Amino acid sequence: MLGLAIHNGVILDLRLPPLLWQLMMNEPVGLRELRQIQPALYRGLRALLAHEADDVEGVFCADFSVARVAFGQTVITELVPGGADVPVTRANRDEYVARYAEHALVTSVSAPLAAFRQGFLALCDGPALSLLRPRELEQLCCGEPHLDFRAMQANARYEGFKPTDPTVVHFWEVVHTLSVDDQKGLLFFVTGCEKAPVGGLGNLAFVLQRVGPDSMDLPSAHTCFNVLDMPAYTSRGKLRDRLLLAIREGREGFALQ
Repeated sequence: MLGLAIHNGVILDLRLPPLLWQLMMNEPVGLRELRQIQPALYRGLRALLAHEADDVEGVFCADFSVARVAFGQTVITELVPGGADVPVTRANRDEYVARYAEHALVTSVSAPLAAFRQGFLALCDGPALSLLRPRELEQLCCGEPHLDFRAMQANARYEGFKPTDPTVVHFWEVVHTLSVDDQKGLLFFVTGCEKAPVGGLGNLAFVLQRVGPDSMDLPSAHTCFNVLDMPAYTSRGKLRDRLLLAIREGREGFALQ
């Protein structure tokens, strides 16, 4: 699905850890990346490394093995051959932390990660992929979090309106004064995603379309085409009220659960 989204230029509203994109690009990962998904474990390993006394073995009581519960049974994985009998000491704790992080981030998820990469690369593999950094790959899939609505305004198109019409002028005045949450709500209402496409909102093919004279009707949207349908509201106050009601209640399903 991620590969298909990138192939078709569709931005997905996903919140995946940066670690995933690093693994997709075969970048080395370690203790620093562990903080993204297991902060408590990260803090524990950092405390082990920072312990200044020589009684590491007695204080932490750890060995070169990892225990986890699977289907009601405890499964022991040794980080080195015979690791269950190798205590963690001041001398070998750096190796222990490195091997533990590698196990948690890479080894323990090697099978599902391989399946994930196989499906993703079925559509997105090629020479161009090697030119991307993990952050850039994430932006291709999930979009750009920074929202520049002035860039969006500069590249907007209009159907039934002219850029100088009062409704259009009022619309952009309202948009630029919205809170960040409401701006995200507007973007979600129009496109189905809170994030901008790669390159920012200036690359979004946004269309503001007139759907009749002034009325109390709410705006509507065609998310597949990034089109916002709006009556020709004659006042900025009414436009703001109708627009906020549409994007706020539309996002929550008009209070339906």
